[in-house]
Amino acid sequence: MKWLIKRLLKFTGSQKFLTVQLDITNLCNLTCVYCYRDFSCDSKELSIDDWFKILDQYKKLLDKLYLSARFCISGGEPTISNLFPKILNELSRRWPNAEISVLTNATTISESMANSLAKHKACVQISIDGPDEERHDKIRGSGSFNKLMKGIETLRKSGIDISLQAILSLQTSFWIEDFFKLALKLKINSMNFARFIPQGRGKILYDKGIDRPLGALELRDAYANIVRCSNDMKIYTDTNKPLFVLISPKLGWHGKFGFQGLVIDYMGNLKVSSRTDFILGNILKDGLEEIFLNHPIMKDLRAGKIEGCGNCKFYTMCGGDRNASYAAYGSFFKKDPGCWL
Repeated sequence: MKWLIKRLLKFTGSQKFLTVQLDITNLCNLTCVYCYRDFSCDSKELSIDDWFKILDQYKKLLDKLYLSARFCISGGEPTISNLFPKILNELSRRWPNAEISVLTNATTISESMANSLAKHKACVQISIDGPDEERHDKIRGSGSFNKLMKGIETLRKSGIDISLQAILSLQTSFWIEDFFKLALKLKINSMNFARFIPQGRGKILYDKGIDRPLGALELRDAYANIVRCSNDMKIYTDTNKPLFVLISPKLGWHGKFGFQGLVIDYMGNLKVSSRTDFILGNILKDGLEEIFLNHPIMKDLRAGKIEGCGNCKFYTMCGGDRNASYAAYGSFFKKDPGCWL
């Protein structure tokens, strides 16, 4: 256990957090073609009492590992779940100083919801698939861009910190500068990108040859362009991700798989990542501590048993994207297919 705590503290950085993403619902009001979920919308959800039990276990794990709480509420679309305000209230009650972020498409944000988010000092990350109405609605459905803009305005009136995130694929890589220009126009100071992972609906795009993940050299050029646009327009972009250290030694951070992040889905399953369908175990049945500390996959991830990555000099500042590895090879332990070394 002492060895594990030492390793966890090494990889969690100067601020010792164990971030948990709570995917509280599988339901969504949109059918985005890049979504890593499939077309099934399972309406099953845990009860609020079950979520309280999970939070109890999370608190015990934090205490055992000497780490602090940090939360990300997601889905599906979390804001359409009846659980959303209850969980938000409970997180603030138990951890009044913890950072809370909400991942949303912003199309259902009401004034009262925005005021509640402001009350709980939550920040909001809004997913966006196109830098204008035509390109966004082609992916997310007619009218979704205008609803998103309305949601942004409602959130801004409540003084909420807003960031944007787009999927980075072959198609959207040509729109990088346009995304930053939109953020600049909207006076949003954070524009981020997540690599396209061909899972769920996104796999259909890949299988039909409509779009695909960037190849290694294409990804290198896209990341360089993201950094350039961020610097030129003075808009923050999250470079604390695998492979960015290959752009500059001042950038990048370990992927944190097995170390700094938990993903708990709407049925209480613990997952390596929300972007894969692989389930490590069910927290209510198997126990959070037992799964997180002792599951063979988690142990191997923490031990750095990554083919082509474990011995790389950049491993502690990169680690490779385990999502991309799993999508490409069906294994978390293969070299990131986007690595250009």
